[in-house]
Amino acid sequence: PPAGPRQVAHRCTMGHVLDRAVLHPVTTHAEARAITGDDPWVRWALPSDPPRQMWRTEDALVVFRRGRRGRNLVVIPLPRAADPEAAVERTLALIGSTWRLADTEGMGVTVPRPYLGALERQLSVAAGGDWEWMWTRDQPPRQRAEDALVELDDSADAEEIEQLSQAHSPTAEGDPGTGLSEVWLGLRDRTGGLIAAGAMQRLPSGVPYLAGIVVHTDHRRKGLGAAVTAGLTRIGLADRDVCALSMYSDNPAARRTYERLGYRTAWAWASRMLMPAPSL
Repeated sequence: PPAGPRQVAHRCTMGHVLDRAVLHPVTTHAEARAITGDDPWVRWALPSDPPRQMWRTEDALVVFRRGRRGRNLVVIPLPRAADPEAAVERTLALIGSTWRLADTEGMGVTVPRPYLGALERQLSVAAGGDWEWMWTRDQPPRQRAEDALVELDDSADAEEIEQLSQAHSPTAEGDPGTGLSEVWLGLRDRTGGLIAAGAMQRLPSGVPYLAGIVVHTDHRRKGLGAAVTAGLTRIGLADRDVCALSMYSDNPAARRTYERLGYRTAWAWASRMLMPAPSL
């Protein structure tokens, strides 16, 4: 809808109409880190030069992300928020009342999972997923199967990696053969068959990011996923002083493995797709 008489609206490159009087641009990565108390996700997941499109209210941060998975708006409460869920809900209400609905097609919204109710109350959303963003700065304990790790090739081994992923972890997002992964590590059985694999990629910030970790169903609970994760983490930490990964929240076994290797959860997220605007 058009701006009301007391609103001063501006159009930003994400295509929304926002209320400048309430939703203030955050123009530097340093400012975003400062107002969030150096939040790990803000510090390491978001690029610093140039920064993401970001805004703040009195007690929440809004980040617009555009990547290979699509467009997404992230809303998190600031540490100063007396009621974090209310802060998220007020911000979502503001956004929902001022953006152009025609621009929201194919867009997702992500909030901390405890505040999913605020999202569902303020915006019409469809299916999505729950996931967690984790990070570590600590060298993981040495894993028994690490000595058997082999380096894989993103191009030459792409078909084999993809077959393993599709058969045993279809939601894995390693994207072999695309050039997105700098390093692949894997484990093979006695016949040479690939039974575990994982990749190291880069976040837009440049931080090493683990992706596509998969273990053959018949070889689980043998520490193979832990070995792949530990090996990739060591490579990442040798390059930078931090390494990150994401996981779907319905995988408690993976969470236990990552925590045992030193990873900590920065945010447990709920991501939902916006319902398309009704046709007029």
